[in-house]
Amino acid sequence: MLFGRGISWGRDFFPDVPRFYYKIIAGIIMAIPLLTTFLPTIRQEIIRRYKYETIPVWHLFFAFLFLGIADTAEHRRLGYQFLVLDPQRKDLIEELMEIPCLLSLALTTFYMQKNEKKRLNKSC
Repeated sequence: MLFGRGISWGRDFFPDVPRFYYKIIAGIIMAIPLLTTFLPTIRQEIIRRYKYETIPVWHLFFAFLFLGIADTAEHRRLGYQFLVLDPQRKDLIEELMEIPCLLSLALTTFYMQKNEKKRLNKSC
């Protein structure tokens, strides 16, 4: 997600570069994690975590909620007129909504790493 934000900023800093190049970069960046799910070890780890570990549903819910709000502000989707009262502040609203999204993702990662550390300490 952070790399995607960098691509977005790249479009702002280098507006003369055709958008096609940024779409190619974004496609490659999105394809890498999707293709890794075909590796058997990663698939087994995903299945193990899904079966035996608790998933922080609220953290993920808030991550998707704030990502949706940021996307609404950026792409003028349904509810845009209620979210962005001043069109000149559209970018500010978008960036402010991405902060809790990234924080929720960080908390999810921290929670799952803490559980992994507990699991490894029990097995030793």
